[in-house]
Amino acid sequence: MNTATQETTVAGRYAEASALDHALGDPGDPENPFGFAAMVARDREAAFPEDFRDRVGSELRLSFVPTEHGGTMTGLDETLFRVRLTARRDLTVMPATMFSVTATSCVLISGSERQRAEALDLLRRGESIGFALSEPEHGSDLLNNECALSRVDERRYRADGHKWLVGLGGRCSALLLVARTGGRGPAAFSAALLRGPSVRAARRAVREHPSGMRGVDFADFRFEDTEVEGTALVGAPGRGTETAMKAMQLVRALSTGANLAASDTALRLTLDFASEHEVAGRGLLEHPHPRREIATAAAAVFAADVVAVTCARGMHTTPGAHSLWSSVAKAVLTDHSEEVFARCANVLGSRSLLTEGRYAPFDVARRDNAVVRFIDTSPVANLRLVAMQLGQLSATTMAELGVDERWLTDPALRTTFELGAELPSLSLDGLRLSVRGRDPVWAALPTVAEACAAAVGPEAAVTGRLEALRTALSELHRDVEALRASEGGEFGNAPELIEMAERYCALHAAASCVHLWWFNRTTALFGAPAGSTGWLGAVLGFLLDRADGGHNRVDRGDARQLGNIVAALHRSGRLFSSVALPLAESREESP
Repeated sequence: MNTATQETTVAGRYAEASALDHALGDPGDPENPFGFAAMVARDREAAFPEDFRDRVGSELRLSFVPTEHGGTMTGLDETLFRVRLTARRDLTVMPATMFSVTATSCVLISGSERQRAEALDLLRRGESIGFALSEPEHGSDLLNNECALSRVDERRYRADGHKWLVGLGGRCSALLLVARTGGRGPAAFSAALLRGPSVRAARRAVREHPSGMRGVDFADFRFEDTEVEGTALVGAPGRGTETAMKAMQLVRALSTGANLAASDTALRLTLDFASEHEVAGRGLLEHPHPRREIATAAAAVFAADVVAVTCARGMHTTPGAHSLWSSVAKAVLTDHSEEVFARCANVLGSRSLLTEGRYAPFDVARRDNAVVRFIDTSPVANLRLVAMQLGQLSATTMAELGVDERWLTDPALRTTFELGAELPSLSLDGLRLSVRGRDPVWAALPTVAEACAAAVGPEAAVTGRLEALRTALSELHRDVEALRASEGGEFGNAPELIEMAERYCALHAAASCVHLWWFNRTTALFGAPAGSTGWLGAVLGFLLDRADGGHNRVDRGDARQLGNIVAALHRSGRLFSSVALPLAESREESP
């Protein structure tokens, strides 16, 4: 496939997302009901985005359900682009249309045919299904949850206990309840799909209102000897935690769309300002400090984009790895998006705090983005999911850190990272609670990095960072093995393991960037010429610094590279993405 054909194929894969963005109009237009001004007005009133939900509901409501299950999702990566282009105008549109994703996924994974049909029918009618897992007394310590489902007889249970922060809990017509049914550990919990009177009776009048996503309610449910039919159980008794943990892998992968959407809005508003503002007779981007701040924000966005897009694609090709990949994506996207806002705020200055006027969307998007950090899995709990798998991954991958050219033609790796490649159907049955064997992103890195270095030559600036990444990967493996040897049976509880998990996330992101470049080296990425390594070297430098515990701005050379790339994307009205789709602002037709 020649370069032009491949680029057309990649753009065409996400054409529907671009077309939807064009149909919603320029978000900067103050009269646009689906623009930034409308978002600020809704936030001020803590209003639910009714009109926006109605406009895009048909495109989003079933977009996380595979077509073979009756939904509209042909590729999770396509859904991701559709979500991020819609949510850049107002993040609350995601919960307004897609907060049923966790409960619905639980039903698709473990439910009966009747329950699946029932759940999809609710979504088609525009209703929502709440997900009741967390309890105020226990937070992320899920195994100590107390809400119980007690058997009354062969056909009935009764529910007793308190669940809180159920998204859209004030308006959901059904509820996926995960409650204790007996036993110990994860097998002590079961899931049940509740409808009608049991949901209405348990719903509390008091609503919780976070500082972001102010128009979306979070409600409490209190069950008091509430009757539950035995047929309401989703899957076998004792499988509730397992089902929920698998469903959350899909949720974490999709939640990255919110972080990307918020980051795009933050960076775009900042570049609007920087491109028009002068200091001491020079444009703001001509001054070293703001240029490096914007370039650092761009590096964070570019790395986040690669991780999110390849995580979504990998859900199709390597679903068994997503107990790890989705947690890495969650950690990277939440951390990077917050850094984007911090760097951009440094450039905007006091404008970043305004609640009225042209830059008011920045503050709304920043508060909305902060909420995403804690939805579905808390930051510490998410890192623990990575840490729990580090020991196994280190042991299985340590012997495979050499070069093996079979990785260059590995079908799953190639299909994951080659953006124009057709994906297989997403198999929810393929999800696992932990990675079995090796992480292909890491195991393939030495081979792909060597191939990249050979392709660009020893004098290329990126070559040194490719070698630094290989070294950092080996060092982390050695550190994990040394910790295992020193801690023995307490390895899983070692406090150092969380810090190692943070390093793992940054290096996993860096490896993903290398794979993306290699498998798309004849395709334009981030709007740069095909084969360009400027973005890759700069993003690797950013990620290697984060893996080493740093929090520095990108260096001056990288700032020039990234500054030129992101400024060109901004001027042409294109998405800050490896797939630089034309946005409504571009006045350019969607692909």
